[in-house]
Amino acid sequence: MQFDYLKTECSMKKWMLLLTVWTGILLFGTEAYAGQLIYDGVGHYYAYDENTYHVGWLQLGDDWYYFEENGYARHGWVTEDGKDYFLSYLDSKMVVDLTFTIDGVICRFDSDGVCTRLPGDYEGWMKNEVTWYYRLSDGTFLGDGWHLIDDTWYYFDDEEYMVTGMITDGGETYYLDEDGAMVHDVSLTFDDMIYTFGSSGALIKKEKVWPYKEIAVDIPDEEKSDLRKTVDGMADSILSAITNSTMNRRQKAEAIYAWVRGNFRYTGHSATRDWVEEAYQGFRKRHGDCYTYFSVSQALLIRAGIPCIEVCRSTDNDHWWNLVQSDSGNWYHFDTTPRRLGGYFCMWTDQQMHDYSVSHGNCFEFDRSLYPPTP
Repeated sequence: MQFDYLKTECSMKKWMLLLTVWTGILLFGTEAYAGQLIYDGVGHYYAYDENTYHVGWLQLGDDWYYFEENGYARHGWVTEDGKDYFLSYLDSKMVVDLTFTIDGVICRFDSDGVCTRLPGDYEGWMKNEVTWYYRLSDGTFLGDGWHLIDDTWYYFDDEEYMVTGMITDGGETYYLDEDGAMVHDVSLTFDDMIYTFGSSGALIKKEKVWPYKEIAVDIPDEEKSDLRKTVDGMADSILSAITNSTMNRRQKAEAIYAWVRGNFRYTGHSATRDWVEEAYQGFRKRHGDCYTYFSVSQALLIRAGIPCIEVCRSTDNDHWWNLVQSDSGNWYHFDTTPRRLGGYFCMWTDQQMHDYSVSHGNCFEFDRSLYPPTP
């Protein structure tokens, strides 16, 4: 917010008029005023001490005031350099970013408080100190229901004010953003819940925010690195030979498990802890450690359309496997890394992993709070 009296080209006379106080030293610009805004039953005034008051424009926080020669804050109009400003009758603050009628004239105030007077047949958005509303050219206002404005749906209450937030209408739930526009084809999160709104704007799904580790899913090609695209091609080539469109997620997961187990050799070391890079190295060399097995499995699972999550052993953070989701939505453990004592760790439950882990040196200990539970 800047007024002309702060500009270097302003006249000395105007500078003195606006920043003069009856006595004392004025602080202005970015410095803090060492005074207090007081209401004495007659009006507001700004006192520096018992006998010193501010005269002229004054900014306090985000609000501007204009104090008369007698020290009291003005109400109503102030004209400066051909520009009109309006000070509220309620609290003496300069009106900004509002459009409403004053003395029968439609007045629009910008962010600097400058008023533009609109024609009497004005049709469009208006805003008072409560919220937005919409005026028609005949002087009436939209209200009490849905209205389509510039290809966007808005909802107005029976007092003709624009509504925001969650509403229920006709048995359906809708969400109106901070600008009042009805949202659609989007998911929004409020209070640990995810709300998904369809193409009509109506709520189609409500679910808790995912409280666990991130699910690994495929991403758009334009977001992929060249290496990621190469790994995808390697995975697709393998999947075309071991899966088909008639298979469900469990069947595809079992086929992936069998292929990795049958085509990789455990060597006890890997090249990196970047799963895409390690999957690439694994597809090329066909050997590695548990991180290689995990990475190759994840690359295949993702391209097969099976959501999966990285699981890491909690005792030493030195063993990795996958958690995969079946068609039913249930999650299961999926560890393709071979063990000397054997074992088929495909689509196992938490209890199965725990029982095996207890009898085998806590090999599958993990922090259950980080992962969705299995059946």
